[in-house]
Amino acid sequence: MIFFGILIGIIIMGGMVYLALDKKSSFRLRLAALGALGIMILTIIICLIIVLTDNKVIVDESILIVGAPVEVKDDSDNNLFSLVFSIIFLLALFGVIVFLVFREHKKTNK
Repeated sequence: MIFFGILIGIIIMGGMVYLALDKKSSFRLRLAALGALGIMILTIIICLIIVLTDNKVIVDESILIVGAPVEVKDDSDNNLFSLVFSIIFLLALFGVIVFLVFREHKKTNK
């Protein structure tokens, strides 16, 4: 079920990139697609931060003992590099798309 949601998200994001880069799109449509793409990328970054910085161990509710303290993962598995690299990659991808959109708008304006 999670794979289906991820697949739909990737299809929608691809559609936004297509609308932003299509030569037949109006400038307003391109800006709207860029706004939607920016919100999607911001959402992905927030989800990555939540997932990669969570240090709680998943509690199996079938063996839950009342009053047992929540276990915490050790910090030996540091995800900081992957988090920073993912954020930089997503922002660079968005920057390239914005650059291409404005370059295409400049060409069609002449």
